[in-house]
Amino acid sequence: MTTAADLQSRYGGRAPRIQHERTHRRRLSRPAVIGIGAGLAAAIGVAAWYGFAPSPTPDGTVTISYDVVDSTLTRTTIGVYPDAQREITCSVRAVSEHEAVVGYTEVTVPADPQADGASPITVSADISTTQLASSGHHESCWYADDPRF
Repeated sequence: MTTAADLQSRYGGRAPRIQHERTHRRRLSRPAVIGIGAGLAAAIGVAAWYGFAPSPTPDGTVTISYDVVDSTLTRTTIGVYPDAQREITCSVRAVSEHEAVVGYTEVTVPADPQADGASPITVSADISTTQLASSGHHESCWYADDPRF
């Protein structure tokens, strides 16, 4: 067993006291603090812009049904949530059993100020086809006033 006397003889005298010394930290300069603050403000602004900006495309469009009439026509019904202020355009296509596009059309959903955001409206599209289709479905939708489309 180690005694206090053994420890003193081994390590030389009494145990050192733990003292908290002040460390001298370097402070950031005023321009550095201003630059960091401006960078954080810009990052928060960009995050807020992307977080609160309106969606560039309508959400929730679904294919409800399709009917392959013959080798020249396919009828497709889609569900679209109308927008209160903007017109929506959707592309609808018919594809063969090998997923080749055999027909394409676009349908327009007018803006509806009384639109209920919880219930979609149904839109039917007649798609002229070049050969017998195996299915018809919506491909994508976008706001008609969007300059990218």
